[in-house]
Amino acid sequence: MRVTDEEYSRDQHSFDLALRMLRHGARLNTVCAWTGFTEERVRNLSRTHRRNPSRRDSEMRRGPSPKKLAPLVATGSLRSEVGALAGLCRILGVIGEARVQNARKRLPGVTLGERLCAAYELFQEFVPNARLTFEQLTFLVFAVTEGDLCSIAFCTNCRAVILIDHLSLPRRLCTHCEAAQRDQARARAADGEPASTPEEPSEPTGFQRRLFE
Repeated sequence: MRVTDEEYSRDQHSFDLALRMLRHGARLNTVCAWTGFTEERVRNLSRTHRRNPSRRDSEMRRGPSPKKLAPLVATGSLRSEVGALAGLCRILGVIGEARVQNARKRLPGVTLGERLCAAYELFQEFVPNARLTFEQLTFLVFAVTEGDLCSIAFCTNCRAVILIDHLSLPRRLCTHCEAAQRDQARARAADGEPASTPEEPSEPTGFQRRLFE
């Protein structure tokens, strides 16, 4: 059977994307979903490139993909990363303006997968010690696109990108602005002034913090 140039180019893009995702620690089902490759082809691809000493980072991760939002926002630093990375995905067109139902089935494709990798790679350049994994980013993209669990918003004070958890009642402030407000409340209390707002808990619910300090 004759393979056209278009078919060859499409398959090469899928091949390159599969390798790119494997290098980022993507799991078998994730690579298959975004490239259209069969599980066997992805396994063979992973085994072949693991034999090359320069490709040790292509080893496929095992276990289920993330399915819960809570681990992504468990600490201030993670909330900061989530907000910044979600904003970057919006800028690069990975996350669109419109909600998409069942995004896990409807969203994956080679072109969008390339943008997804580009967003993750760019974020790692600016935040080399970032803890969010590629699989967590993929879950975040699905969750924000569907819009049931969370959505992107802006800090009402400084306009930083934050992530709003729809299952909680967060104030629309980034972590930095919340910390500043707590400091001001403490200062007023030390001066004997009545506090205008109750002091927030030590672990705030905003999803943004300074990353580039």
